[in-house]
Amino acid sequence: MQNSNINQAEAYSQEAFHCGACSRYFPGRVVTWVDVSRTPQVKRQILRWEFNVVQCPNCGFRNFSDTPFFYEDFEEGFLIAVFPRIPDDRGAVEASIREKYGYYPLLEYFYDMAQIWTLLYLQEHYKANKNLRSLSRLGNGEGRILKFMRFLKEDPMMIDIREKLTESFFGDAPEDDLMDLLARAIYTLEEMFPWPLDRRCICGGDLTKEFKCCGKSAVLDDHDRLLSQHYIIYCPDCGESLAGASCSSCGRVYTWKLGTVASHEKKKKSGKKPQGKASETRPGPKTGPAGS
Repeated sequence: MQNSNINQAEAYSQEAFHCGACSRYFPGRVVTWVDVSRTPQVKRQILRWEFNVVQCPNCGFRNFSDTPFFYEDFEEGFLIAVFPRIPDDRGAVEASIREKYGYYPLLEYFYDMAQIWTLLYLQEHYKANKNLRSLSRLGNGEGRILKFMRFLKEDPMMIDIREKLTESFFGDAPEDDLMDLLARAIYTLEEMFPWPLDRRCICGGDLTKEFKCCGKSAVLDDHDRLLSQHYIIYCPDCGESLAGASCSSCGRVYTWKLGTVASHEKKKKSGKKPQGKASETRPGPKTGPAGS
């Protein structure tokens, strides 16, 4: 992995690539360092799988580069060394990078493009979704990023996300399947519970009072029989989508995107934590991923 100067928006490397279609070698330029706080368009390129793609001049085939690169987010205070393929001398490489860039508040290593893709998706989804931020138990800034990182590196769900990303890219699976899986990832991160139809938290708190937007409570009475995975209520004032509530007493978060249960009262009395398994959900209009 090439060294790069700090305090720069981008750095590049000229390399030789082998075409997977015509088997010829050709030169190409790839990014080896990027600060997305100054080049935000890179986020879109990664999410669209257009980052560090090189094209063979002989046959026109587009190839993904396996070139490692540094992904910096100066505003968030982290640096990620991204390796599309695990290097043979992984331990030595990590030690060398930590020796040179260990002063970063957060330094991480990714060995799969699915990890950086999912990180960007989560960041952009939380940024765009006011309702999810208001419900979130992950905190802000570094605290939230650290929980993202732990999920990306340790949660078994990343295996499924990687497979679904690959299938979606090659057109072998509908994008809705990927969005549903990413929604489940957010429920896991937030430790959400299915929505109780009695509107009572495990601690006994009244969730009705917390179901609000623009400073006003939203009426749930007309929606109870419709609540399901893809059902969303919209604020009549600002149009923001609402899909759950958090308890003001204990902070637990509930959403009908996990389905509904009659009550969590029995679980409370038995002292058992409610399971994430939802009751039967009713079909509804598909409107997007978690927290939409």
